[in-house]
Amino acid sequence: MRKLNSLVSYSLLFSALLFGACTGDDKKSDDQSLPFLVSNESALQGVYGKEIPVKIQLNESLSELVALLGNDTLKFWKTPGGNLVLSFNTKESGIGKHDVKFIGKKSDGSFYDQIVTIEVLSDVPFTMLEAKVLTSYPHLETSFIQGLEFDGDQLYEGTGDPNSTGATLVAKVDLKTGNHTSKTAAPIPNFGEGITILNGKLYQLTWQQQTCFVYDKTTLKKEAEFKYEGEGWGLCNDGQYLIMSNGTSTLTFRDPKTFKIVKTIQVSTHTSSVSNLNELEYANGLIYANIWQDKILVSIEPSSGRVREIINCYSLVKMIPSISLDKVLNGIAHKKSSRTFYLTGKYWPTLFEVNFTPQRL
Repeated sequence: MRKLNSLVSYSLLFSALLFGACTGDDKKSDDQSLPFLVSNESALQGVYGKEIPVKIQLNESLSELVALLGNDTLKFWKTPGGNLVLSFNTKESGIGKHDVKFIGKKSDGSFYDQIVTIEVLSDVPFTMLEAKVLTSYPHLETSFIQGLEFDGDQLYEGTGDPNSTGATLVAKVDLKTGNHTSKTAAPIPNFGEGITILNGKLYQLTWQQQTCFVYDKTTLKKEAEFKYEGEGWGLCNDGQYLIMSNGTSTLTFRDPKTFKIVKTIQVSTHTSSVSNLNELEYANGLIYANIWQDKILVSIEPSSGRVREIINCYSLVKMIPSISLDKVLNGIAHKKSSRTFYLTGKYWPTLFEVNFTPQRL
């Protein structure tokens, strides 16, 4: 995107940020009395790859007008006149919801601003699949599963602590019995979330403690920890970066050595954005995600955020007795040697080995 590239536009932006533009509290109810009016926000939706026209109605003379996406200038107008149109480039913005801020400088030197949200949807329809159970294994019904992952043929899991009893841990799991063969607990008040294994290290997020614990994958001895802002939900890796969810529609790619943010993507189908992204697994070049308190998984293109598949797991949920709000589907692990997926849930007594097949009509 273009940066501010003139002394005038720099002056406008700096002055507006320094002295403050007129906010919504100062806006009058009559739209015609506003210095300018941007298109109704509800209409600002389109698909990736096509430009979205954003109409600006001028109601009085302005000396300058600028449209900003973050710190990037989308367009700058000097002494704009008539009705204007901003062509929003979806290939530059990417998929997701984007807040565009318009700042206008009035003839008296004061400023007025308006923020609109533009939603860019996937340009590719998703495929409907379903989880077909191949076999099942016992699983510890006391485990509030937050993360599940294979390293070779060794299964690992990470748990949370909803009752503040010190139940947050990482563990190696005996697949045949479901029992923990070794484990390391994290002290209260840590609430464990997603786990992943990369370069001999096991990473575990926490929900609201803003801490990622790093363990040796063999000994499960804690070696380090990282701090981050916001909540931690799911975690996986693509062999290079850690990929993290936080319960929204955004996935964050992080450097495993520093935990610094490398990039983010937003996730969407061709009809709506997808939020509540929870436990994650990277397999077959896609990111698989649980949707919190739902009976489906989605597979996501890591380069764009497009949802490629929705996977119906209702047949598994039906097999679990006494399903409650706590006992939700959560936990995805891909086993490379068998090319199958393993799915379970919070407090579930069963771990299912499945593959994904086209959904029957």
